[in-house]
Amino acid sequence: MSKSHRIDARLAIKVVDDLHKRGVNADGLVKEVGLRRADVSDTDNRIPYSATLALIERAATTLGDASYGLRLGAAQEAKDSGMLGFLMLNSPTLLDALTNAQRYFRVLGEGEDIEVERIGPHVTLRFRETDKALRGLRHNSEYIAAIIVRACRDMTRKRISPVRAEFMHGRPNAKVAYSDYLGCPVRFHAEWDALVYDANAMRLPVVGADSKLFKVLERACQKILGPTPRKQDIVHDVRQLAIDRLAKGTLNFDNVARELNMSSKTLERRLAALGTTFSSLLDDIRSGLAKRYLSDTDLRLEQITYLTGYSEPAALVRAFRRWTGTTPMQFRAMRS
Repeated sequence: MSKSHRIDARLAIKVVDDLHKRGVNADGLVKEVGLRRADVSDTDNRIPYSATLALIERAATTLGDASYGLRLGAAQEAKDSGMLGFLMLNSPTLLDALTNAQRYFRVLGEGEDIEVERIGPHVTLRFRETDKALRGLRHNSEYIAAIIVRACRDMTRKRISPVRAEFMHGRPNAKVAYSDYLGCPVRFHAEWDALVYDANAMRLPVVGADSKLFKVLERACQKILGPTPRKQDIVHDVRQLAIDRLAKGTLNFDNVARELNMSSKTLERRLAALGTTFSSLLDDIRSGLAKRYLSDTDLRLEQITYLTGYSEPAALVRAFRRWTGTTPMQFRAMRS
């Protein structure tokens, strides 16, 4: 298992406590995933993210609980997420809260990429493990989804639900209580784990938010993270700029580099150091946007062609066949 990313021991401790409450000795499982009892004794401990994922998966198997990740996540209040949780609870609106979760997630630790995208009538919170080898492990993804759904309800004091949830893993063989915990349809084999909300819901105010306390918490988070952004932020920034420029028909690599205050060669070199290129990111962005426009809107193919930066529908159709093995209209029909 990769140990390059570390996160606080909060989830691991929650799993161990839950096992003990259900009469299961967790020591063996803790040892199996490469941890010591001391590692799960303090939420401030930083442990390998891969070990955390392995622990929640083993716990679910041991308990025979197909809804384990969902159940754990739904039982967690936003304030249980420490400083990040309190920052969200004092954000002005729900969209601000999710954006701050994206911006300051590293206060909890590394290992999870998070993006907030606003496309058409929806706002999507997308998340997935940074390490590709760790993606598709079901219970951690569902744990995060259930935490977010509960947090959105707690912050607004309204029982709002996503329009849908998407997961990278396949449909489980066992019955999982998605409707009970998430309250929405679920799609599987997605490129990211995601919760898709109606944009109107994201405008709801966070009840009880304190603007003065928010500023204090934000400064504290900034101090913890330090002045230097991690390299992975470049990928996120490139994606966000590309999405914005595509919608305006003004996407240009040199302009993106200029927006990031660097030369094109420097940006190319930094992306290469992260194992990616602008062209591969652009292809991934176009694929995701096209699928979302086809699934979530009634836009014509010509309009989607323009919004994804292609010169003619035939070019989009060719690319879409490469991404999915089907045509855009066939894809839309399957999702309707």
